[in-house]
Amino acid sequence: MAKTIIDKNDYLTIDREGLDFVNIAITTTNIDSKNLDDINRVFKDVFTLKNLSKNKQIHSNIVNKVDRQNIGQIIDGDAIITNEKNVPLLILTADCVPVILVDTVNKAVGLVHAGWRGTYGKICSETLKSMKESYNTKPENVVAIIGPSIGSCCYEVSYDLVEKFSALLPNVDEKIYDIRDNKYYLDLWEINIQILKEFGVLKSNIINMNICTSCNCDRFFSYRKHDKTSKRIGTFIEIK
Repeated sequence: MAKTIIDKNDYLTIDREGLDFVNIAITTTNIDSKNLDDINRVFKDVFTLKNLSKNKQIHSNIVNKVDRQNIGQIIDGDAIITNEKNVPLLILTADCVPVILVDTVNKAVGLVHAGWRGTYGKICSETLKSMKESYNTKPENVVAIIGPSIGSCCYEVSYDLVEKFSALLPNVDEKIYDIRDNKYYLDLWEINIQILKEFGVLKSNIINMNICTSCNCDRFFSYRKHDKTSKRIGTFIEIK
């Protein structure tokens, strides 16, 4: 199935068969998605911003469900799901991995903030479990999109962290880290892909945008490159 990343300058979106019932946006450095004025300026005609819902992100594997009773509520967690129309979801990142999950059959969506702690807690699996329980989501019907985040080209970590993930995923079919000049570089993209596949998401339905925030810090906020910036990339999704 063909996929297209469309650059609208202030944000990227995805055009792919099966995703026509959602609006998706991933912001560039033209927008600080922690800033409501920026969000309103760019997205007032794109998303139903009065219903914008997000988490208070704490680097966990907690998944929160948005329904008609709690639209707009902000509580601790790092993934958020809904099947409500006209309720945009938002997660904030700046090197951590944003993962978009779309159930193309039951019309439900999820957003995941997967830093290394959330990834280690298999937050993508936890989100899919919640979608299965709430919306009868089947993994083979899910399209997963891995957005701009730090790649293994730049994500230098300790050997201890490499050991933790190697023990977590002992039977992976791809390398999850590199060694260069006696330094270790972890591949959070591949780790999350392996976790998605382990749950049953089809490899053909996993879209890795392959955009490293550190390499592309002119276009995307990078916590490491931008001196621990407080500004954030926003990943938005809304069911039309």
